Amino acid sequence: MSKRISYPGHHHSLRLPRGTETMHLRESARHRRITRILEDRFELWGYAPVETPLVDYVEVYRELLPEPRLRDTYRVVDRQGEVLAVRSDTTLFLAKQLGLHLTTEELPVRVWYNDQIVRAEEEDEIAANEYQQAGLELVGSNGIESDMEVLVILQDTLQALDLGDAAIHLGSHRIIEEAARTSSGGTSAGGNTDSADAEQLRSVVSRRRPIPEEFGVPRDVEELLRFIGSPEAFRKLLSGLTLPGPVRHAGEALLERALPLDHTPAIRIDTSELGAHDYYTGIAFGVYHPGSTAAIARGGRYDELLGHFGFDAPSVGFSMFTRKFPCATQEHPHESLPAAPGKTFTERLARARESHNRGERMHL
Repeated sequence: MSKRISYPGHHHSLRLPRGTETMHLRESARHRRITRILEDRFELWGYAPVETPLVDYVEVYRELLPEPRLRDTYRVVDRQGEVLAVRSDTTLFLAKQLGLHLTTEELPVRVWYNDQIVRAEEEDEIAANEYQQAGLELVGSNGIESDMEVLVILQDTLQALDLGDAAIHLGSHRIIEEAARTSSGGTSAGGNTDSADAEQLRSVVSRRRPIPEEFGVPRDVEELLRFIGSPEAFRKLLSGLTLPGPVRHAGEALLERALPLDHTPAIRIDTSELGAHDYYTGIAFGVYHPGSTAAIARGGRYDELLGHFGFDAPSVGFSMFTRKFPCATQEHPHESLPAAPGKTFTERLARARESHNRGERMHL
């Protein structure tokens, strides 16, 4: 019987850096099954594969990364002394790639990706386990139908993964912006949205904190900003509240995207659901499952993101965190493969090839 060698610092030297992982045997096989289902669904809907680089120059993304996210990004130095960022968000890397190479004549473009990401997260962070992102982007198409296309594909993909009991929480940045603009503390001297006030309101609403009185948000608007429920219940709420016109129109626009999606997983209007990134500009959504402690997918509209890289085009999409899926997702019982019968290697090889030609698995 072999004995494991131990020495001082053994566990420290063999542990992995924060935000990375390894998968073994059955776990890896489960992940492969999930990946194949995702890729098949995305391609059925007419999306083409794309790959992003593992590292890129950190300065390109510094303006788009708030300090906490920048702190969680692994950085390395190349031979020329340039600081590189290791991929921690596929959407950002993909936005640069598309922004540099797309032309107006190619739009709209539908792409999907499946990339490993690395983040230096603490052990107790709820966002942990975002080691793999698989998702899609619809670039160059604006309006309700493009938003609904992405949501429909998300529903279809979750169904294909047997995650139909998940719930898609759908929110809107436009509601926040209009609420800030029409509140007493939300209008600048020029009549435009004061971005600081909108950002403060967004922070409070997303954390479901009480809205301070000094924000000047009317009571009916505050009730709207606290809503979580079915699209039908949201429709009834809208009809019963006294709201400023722009806020009401933003709420109706959100409802218009949700009501026709009477498929499973269910759509829930959640005005506190604003996404995990600052680059969202329109709808934002998260997917939650009873078997997971955090969102298993996030997405939304980010119409200004590609413009940072020289190509201004509206975009909407989502990312699925496949390592956050409930453990039972696509889990198959362990099975022992049969060995090819035969007394010699040649005999066993012939029998194995016969089985393989029939699509049956067998090892030598």
